[in-house]
Amino acid sequence: MKHRIRLGAAIIAALTAGALIGPAPANAWAQLNNDPDFIQVYVNNIENLEEVDAVECPGDWEDLIYYMKTYETSPDLFIVQQLAGPGELNRLLDRMNTLLAGEFDGILAKPDPEQMASPCRGEKDHQTNAIIWRVGRFNLVAGSKITWQSFAKNGNPECGLNHQDRTINMAARFYDKIADKHISVGSIHWPTGNSEGPACAPQNAAKAVEKVESINGALHIWGGDANVPDQSSGEWRGWYSATNGQLGGRHNYRDVAYADCAERHDTGPGVRTCLRDTHWTIGGDSRIDFLFARKGGGGMPFVGAEHTVTFAEGDQADIQVTGTDRQDRSYSDHRAIRARVHY
Repeated sequence: MKHRIRLGAAIIAALTAGALIGPAPANAWAQLNNDPDFIQVYVNNIENLEEVDAVECPGDWEDLIYYMKTYETSPDLFIVQQLAGPGELNRLLDRMNTLLAGEFDGILAKPDPEQMASPCRGEKDHQTNAIIWRVGRFNLVAGSKITWQSFAKNGNPECGLNHQDRTINMAARFYDKIADKHISVGSIHWPTGNSEGPACAPQNAAKAVEKVESINGALHIWGGDANVPDQSSGEWRGWYSATNGQLGGRHNYRDVAYADCAERHDTGPGVRTCLRDTHWTIGGDSRIDFLFARKGGGGMPFVGAEHTVTFAEGDQADIQVTGTDRQDRSYSDHRAIRARVHY
C-alpha cells in the first residue's frame, strides 16, 4: 500500500512580543513556543533508541529529534515509551538539549525496570516509560507522579494485572509558567497480544482516564502505545469509541489524529481510511499509538497542526541538519504523533 507523505517543511514562526505569530525563512530552526494558548506535544514509542549499527533491531532514533528541530516550534511535552532507564533517558535528554531550542528534563515510570525476554535481546531487554518537558515552560509538581499497572488476561478468563515493568503506566502534574495553569500528563504502554492485552483495552483506557484525571488540571493529556488498534473490520473497537468524544464516547477525549481526519472527511468510511493511510503508526496500516486530550472541565479542547511524523520526514530532517542520513533506517518501529493542544 502506498501512503501519502506530507513533507515536514521547516517553516518557523517569528517571535513578536513573546508569542509566535508568523512564518520565518524555511531554513530557520524550531523556536520556543511562548504562546500561552497552546502546548506543543509529541508522543512516540522510541524503542530504546535504536542505533544504525545495532545487531538485532537497528534504527536511526536521532532522526526524530532532527525532525523536532526542523518543525516550527520546539516541543513543550514529549510523551515517551520504551527507555531502558536513567541512562537512556539522560542520553535522550542530552540530545534534545544539544539540538533543540529550550532545556528539557524528564521522569521515568520505573527507574530500574526488570529484564524481560525481548526479541531484540540486550538492545531492548529493559523497558519503562517517560514524560519529558521543557523546563522553560513547565515545572513538575513535587510528589505528583503516580504509576499503575496495565491489565491483561495472561491465559486467565478475566483481566488481571499484567506482570511486565514496561506496562507500568504513569502520570504527573505540571505547572505551565507561561499560561499560569496546571495540567496532568500520562504516558501509557499496554500489553501485547502475547499477554492477551488487547482484550483488556476497555479496562486499560478507563484506568488511564481515572488516573490522569485524579491529578486534575486545566488539561488532561495522555498517550502512548496501546498495542491495540482503534478499528477492526471497518468498525470502531469498544475501548476506542468509549474514549473518543467525537464518537460520543463517555470519556469525551479528543483524539488528535481523528480530529485531523474528521476535518478532512467529516464522518464515515473516509475517516477510517484517513486514519489507516495517513496516521498509521506501525506496520504500514495499523494505528496503535495515540494522543488524547480533554479539558479539566470535561469538554474537548481544540487541537491543531495534527500530524503523524513519517519515516521519510525523519530522514529528510537528518539530511537538513547534518547533511547525511542512513535512509535504510527508521527512527523507530512506531511513527510519532505531533499536535498543538489548546487550553
